[in-house]
Amino acid sequence: MKIRIEEEIYEGTPSQIMESLWDGSFDKEQFSDLDRYIKYMADTFERMTDQPCSLSGSTTDEQARSLLLRLAEIDALEVIDSE
Repeated sequence: MKIRIEEEIYEGTPSQIMESLWDGSFDKEQFSDLDRYIKYMADTFERMTDQPCSLSGSTTDEQARSLLLRLAEIDALEVIDSE
């Protein structure tokens, strides 16, 4: 998968992309693992947009992909390549 957020390009599996975003997060220490960070981001999405952000899939990678695609729907990022 390859995405763009403003001028920054992120590439890798959805989990790798979310981990890169987590690494750059100002509150990284708040989360004990990537799954909790993804859930936090989905909750933040819902609070900010008043829209649901259900995370489909049972694996971390599937949930990360679901979140990234949902963020693309509201133009928070651009999906360059979804493979």
